[in-house]
Amino acid sequence: MLLLLAGVCIVTAIASRLPISEIIKILTVLVSLPLLIFCSTKWSKNNSVWTIQQGEIRIRFQNQQEDSFLLEDIKYLRNVPRSGGNLVMFFFKKDQKTKRYWRNKLFEKADDLNALVHTIKQEGVEYYYM
Repeated sequence: MLLLLAGVCIVTAIASRLPISEIIKILTVLVSLPLLIFCSTKWSKNNSVWTIQQGEIRIRFQNQQEDSFLLEDIKYLRNVPRSGGNLVMFFFKKDQKTKRYWRNKLFEKADDLNALVHTIKQEGVEYYYM
């Protein structure tokens, strides 16, 4: 999101300095938006690999960050679809904070979200698709 905002600001600053009519400046900024959305989506992605082993979900991100939690600690899983992807939220039984992960579908290949959800449901975790 910050990349998109920065890109719009840069394009606007450049267009405002050009000696052309105002309508051309506005059109320049509007025409640049699809390219800026594409670039900001591509540059900000952080691929992850999700594994379920021995009652534990382990998420490894491309930037060497890792997240893990036990399946028995999960109260329920909520999958909230949006136009650009899914917001996958894990709610826990204890006072743990809810964990949220964004699954981007824009400009991406197919993934194994359905297999992940199926495996989690088989482990007895409640699943809500909203």
